[in-house]
Amino acid sequence: MFDKLYLLVLSLGILAKVRGQYEVADSLVHEKGRCVTYGFSENNIHYNVYNGEPKEITDSNAISLMKDFCPMFQNQPVCCDSTQIKEFAEKIKLAANLLANCAACWANFRTILCQQMCSPDQSTFMEIPETFPTTAGPLAARSYRTSLTKEYAVKLFDSCREVTSFGLSAIGMICADMDCTYVRLLKTLGDNSTGARAPYFTDYYVGNSRSVEITPLKAEVLTHCWEPTPEGEEACTCDDCSEACKNEMMVTAPPPTEPFQILGLDGITAIMGALYLLLAFLIGLHCLVRWAYNRYVRRGDSDSMDSGSSIGDIKRGLVKKIGHKMVSKGLTIDTIIANGFHIWSSICCRHPGKCMIGSILGVAVFTSGLSYFKITTDPVKLWSSSTSTARQQKDFFDHHFTPFYRTTQVVIKPNGQEPEEYKVAAKRHENVKFGSVLSKEVLTEAMTLQNILVNITAKSNGQTVSLEDVCYKPLAPDNNNCAIVSPLQWFQNSQDNLNIERGSKNYLDHMYYCARNYLSPMDGANTGIPCIGLFGGPAITNLVYGGYNGENFESAESILITIPLNNHLTNNTAALAWEKEFLNYMKKYSNDKIKVSFSAERAIEDEISESSFQDLYTVFISYVLMFIYVSLTLGKLQFSCSSNIIQAKSVVGLAGVIIVLCSVACSLGIFSFFGWEATLIVIEVVPFLVLAVGVDNIYILVQALQKDPPKSVSNVPQQISIVFGRIGPSMLLSGCCETVAFSLGALSTMPAVKNFSLYAALAVFINFLLQCTAFLSVITWDLKRQLSGRYDCFCCLRNEEVENKSSKKGVVAVAIEKYWAPALFSSKCLRGAVVAFFIFISCASIGMMNRIDIGLDQTVALPHDSYLGDYYRDIFSQLRVGPPVYFVFHNKGDTWQRFPKRAAQDEICMGRSCNATSALNYLKRQSTISNYSTIATPPNSWLDDYFSWLDPTFECCRIYFNGTFCPSTDRTSTCYPCLKKSDGERPPSNLFFQHLPSFLNDNPNAEYCAKGGHALYADAVEFAYGRQKDSDQPVAIQSAYFQAYHTPLHKSADFITAYKRALDIADEMSSQVGNMTVYPYSVFYLFYEQYLTIQDETIVNLLLCIMSVFIMSFILLGFNLGPALIITITVAMITADMFGLMYLWGITLNAVSLVNLVMSVGISVEFSSHIVKSFTKSKAIGMDKSYDALVRTGPSVLSGITLTKFVGIVVLAFAKSQIFEIFYFRMYLGIVILGALHSLVFLPTLLSFIGFTNNFEAHSTKYDAVQTSTPDNDRSPTDSGVNLKEAVSPPINVARFACDPAESPSFMSPNLQSYKLVTQTDNSTHCDSNIDANATRVSPNNSATRSPSTSLRSGGSLKSTKSGASVVVSMNDNTGTRNRPQSIKVYDQIDYSNTAKYGVPV
Repeated sequence: MFDKLYLLVLSLGILAKVRGQYEVADSLVHEKGRCVTYGFSENNIHYNVYNGEPKEITDSNAISLMKDFCPMFQNQPVCCDSTQIKEFAEKIKLAANLLANCAACWANFRTILCQQMCSPDQSTFMEIPETFPTTAGPLAARSYRTSLTKEYAVKLFDSCREVTSFGLSAIGMICADMDCTYVRLLKTLGDNSTGARAPYFTDYYVGNSRSVEITPLKAEVLTHCWEPTPEGEEACTCDDCSEACKNEMMVTAPPPTEPFQILGLDGITAIMGALYLLLAFLIGLHCLVRWAYNRYVRRGDSDSMDSGSSIGDIKRGLVKKIGHKMVSKGLTIDTIIANGFHIWSSICCRHPGKCMIGSILGVAVFTSGLSYFKITTDPVKLWSSSTSTARQQKDFFDHHFTPFYRTTQVVIKPNGQEPEEYKVAAKRHENVKFGSVLSKEVLTEAMTLQNILVNITAKSNGQTVSLEDVCYKPLAPDNNNCAIVSPLQWFQNSQDNLNIERGSKNYLDHMYYCARNYLSPMDGANTGIPCIGLFGGPAITNLVYGGYNGENFESAESILITIPLNNHLTNNTAALAWEKEFLNYMKKYSNDKIKVSFSAERAIEDEISESSFQDLYTVFISYVLMFIYVSLTLGKLQFSCSSNIIQAKSVVGLAGVIIVLCSVACSLGIFSFFGWEATLIVIEVVPFLVLAVGVDNIYILVQALQKDPPKSVSNVPQQISIVFGRIGPSMLLSGCCETVAFSLGALSTMPAVKNFSLYAALAVFINFLLQCTAFLSVITWDLKRQLSGRYDCFCCLRNEEVENKSSKKGVVAVAIEKYWAPALFSSKCLRGAVVAFFIFISCASIGMMNRIDIGLDQTVALPHDSYLGDYYRDIFSQLRVGPPVYFVFHNKGDTWQRFPKRAAQDEICMGRSCNATSALNYLKRQSTISNYSTIATPPNSWLDDYFSWLDPTFECCRIYFNGTFCPSTDRTSTCYPCLKKSDGERPPSNLFFQHLPSFLNDNPNAEYCAKGGHALYADAVEFAYGRQKDSDQPVAIQSAYFQAYHTPLHKSADFITAYKRALDIADEMSSQVGNMTVYPYSVFYLFYEQYLTIQDETIVNLLLCIMSVFIMSFILLGFNLGPALIITITVAMITADMFGLMYLWGITLNAVSLVNLVMSVGISVEFSSHIVKSFTKSKAIGMDKSYDALVRTGPSVLSGITLTKFVGIVVLAFAKSQIFEIFYFRMYLGIVILGALHSLVFLPTLLSFIGFTNNFEAHSTKYDAVQTSTPDNDRSPTDSGVNLKEAVSPPINVARFACDPAESPSFMSPNLQSYKLVTQTDNSTHCDSNIDANATRVSPNNSATRSPSTSLRSGGSLKSTKSGASVVVSMNDNTGTRNRPQSIKVYDQIDYSNTAKYGVPV
């Protein structure tokens, strides 16, 4: 990949020969019209001393060359002969490689050389201090003294100061010092102390000469590099001269985007703050109105509530007019669902064996697809969709050009060595402090290591693979050495060259020179060894040293050794094998003198795969702990060991976990059968999700059966079917919401999110089906085992003496019932504060959303102890150049067929005479604002280099007599230039394609032509060939690329910004080239493309999921809008809070975190839906409905999801992989904690304020009875299980209470104040039949009230205060026996039509 490698700094062998070793030619006449030299001496190196008049040139070739190189002296006598001119023309071509693209600099540079060699007034400004005799007679000049005016010297230097060549300062390369001055330039040009540049010494005098006969040279010179030459050569372009940029279309970085602000605050934060204040005000206003109403209005005479014009009338009218159809449909759906679950469960429980066999067969069929199971760890497939733009562009690049090479790299740092100072000859023997990494000791160890790596071999398909078999060779077949890019190439990877010393100069002088002249084929001024590496390319300083500032490589902190390997589209087996052996060796490598970090192309994939599979053990331990917890907490423990074994539910818990695993296996099997490849995210996350959903349902079902157990073995199927008829709809609600939500998540274009969503949706659905089949069989068998007194896990053993009796409530249930619920509902102010606090947290979290960082740093995907961690830290801190970027031009029509035409070329090229607005000129200008554009270098343009290569001046493009290509290295054959000078700077249209393939196959060489395109452009052009069979002559270009480099990129944000900027630049370039498409390509783009749209993708995915939750809730709750909205709001708030947690805990937004956010929607449904469903089914009144729902369902939520997940999550904190610790442990913990807080704190509190009732609550199904069977000793003699809806019509908003205190939370509510039951006389007898014999009875038209100071929980009773038909309930009878009514119905305070029929609180 290295280009334009080999430039000699100009050998200025134009200067004189001398008279005797130390003789002085003091007899020369110095006047106009006289020479001091003419012609070569006998050795063809030095010039003869000649003090005569100038002579005419008669050789036609020399005359032509004089016109080309020294036009100021054409057609006049000169002080040089034709041989000198021809030799000068041959040698000057090497300097042309550096300077010729900038006409002003090139003209000035030629001028000073032409003046010294040929000026007819040579003697007026030149002296010959030393001569030596020759055998032919004339003296030869050994040295010169040339006088220049300071103005001339400064203008010469200024015209070339800003000229760049191959990305470096051309003058800096000549000076061997990037801080070159005009004094240093002249001294370098005349210094022959080591024979590197000039073959003899020239002493340049700037200013007045010491001799009165000498007049300092003041020739015509162009002051600026952007000036055109008098001969009509066009001015330098911005690419060759940065000063010229000032006269071109300048580009400046746009001002930074102003952040969205309101009143100086972040806009989103300000909006959410205002929204919160508004909500807080509305909540406060609501509380104030309710307080005033309760204090001043509800105190009034109850008769006002009996009037027909009450608020209840309005509400009833609205219900009739708006909701009648919805209510009836809701009733139908609710009844159908409940009946369906009742019938289905009844069938399964009566035939558990058949049901289990059917489930096993179904699982076996679906899991059979696992025979096709494949897991992918390919990062490209994991993070980039096959239909994404970046993925398609990568595929296009790989197929039409060559895949970007595979990188193997070693970073070497010193281990304790001290810096040293050294007097560098090139710095006039000034002391230069060299960092310890440049010590010979470190370089020796680095060379030893590099030579070992070069000799590593591996086995692949039974064959031995060496580095030479897989390495990148840019100059093959002429040079078959591997392109190993390291500073050791400056020594040709030879220890002998590293140890070389030449006088007072050593390897440090050579390194100082090569660091500034890495394109030089010879360091003659120091050690006499080349800077060019063995592979024929340069070791560019900022690619081989890291950690230094500016151009001072001496302060470098590290050595970089890069070994690029060939990359193939299909088969990289050999390279993978070699990389594996490389990594194995480096992992074992140890050296006390140096510290190393390393990587290979396969390294990160290997590390992620290895750590992920290691973390599977952590996940397994997590699941085991959750299973143990489930097994212990599902059963009810007692003081008797035998009872505990009977009451235990370990088999049930194990069955639940197995069902979860079967669900995941079925999902994997189905998708594997259809050719989908699974990912580690699916394997690690989906079981966690399904376990959260499945365990919660298990807890709800088991605990409902524990509260309402069957009384005999024969009663088990009937009792399970009744309970499942009540619980099933809630399970269906959560399951459908989650399945649909995840299915919509599959609409994502991100493969990780799409795969997870599909697998999760199917797994959740199958888990629901298995719970409705296989698990019902398991629970049936377990209840029969328990009622038979058989031990859990050892069902063959039986203990008939142990009484099979339900124990007291569990610890969790008691804690919620006795402590948490009373505390939460103790004060309206407290509940208001709770709601306000949760709303504040959600608003604050939304305000933090736009502050979350985007991306996934590579180091995060690695284990904590990964060797790659050191490598990436070193690369980010040491690397001084970014990744290459290719701007690909693709033909959309006939643009490239007309490319031979100048107009088409001008749209793209960036050299002289190209359009200022051309595509490459625009890209070049972007490199001048690299801090914004992230483009660090101007593009390498094969088109402009092709024009230079064709230039007859350089003699790069030559042909034999038969028209075939003549390589520039062939100097023996007779070859002719491809173009004539009359053809101009560019090839004629008919010759454009003729020589382009030769240019792309021509290797650059240091001696004759550095413009050959093979090293850099071998695969940069894709041709379209003629229709003739076996035609090898291109007729058009299908596509081509132009390469530049990004600035160093360290974080995800840098990579994302670089990709954005490249896309913007490509779009602008497309607009400049008409019928062509331009797109950028770099190896990292396809991994970061997702982050350009991830914010929109996140919002869309989450909104779709949340909307699906609302729709499914609305339908399955019987078109009950209120509860559906509550579930949706709660899910949305949990999701919003997750964003706040991500910001505060440093979790970035990427595909992994988006998967977890989508999952959080599903788990949030699980947290909230059961509470809300219980709330809608509760027959309590007002706030007591919320209290009832919390006490009934809260224990299952806390035990089933929260504590179960918490046990498993804690283990994830110890995972090796950082991605587990950050994206799984932190986010899972956040999901569980936020879900638990919202379901157990916020949701009951919010419901207590809203207090809406179910649209069809009174139309209860037979499965809604809380106590469907009662122990015989708890039944009252008069209990007939009568449902009062048959006695009181229409029975709307009825609350039912049972005998068991756990089933009667309304009676224990501290908010129960005072009730009266107003009933018609003909109904009072029926009501009395449901009252316990020990309850207080009152005569009709009396009102039953309770003293506020009496606690119902401690045994208070309702007492009569006035006449009327009322019912009184005593919490304790006189005998202490718990004999309370089987079914008492108390009505809320809203009377819809006739309050004479309904009970209302006072």
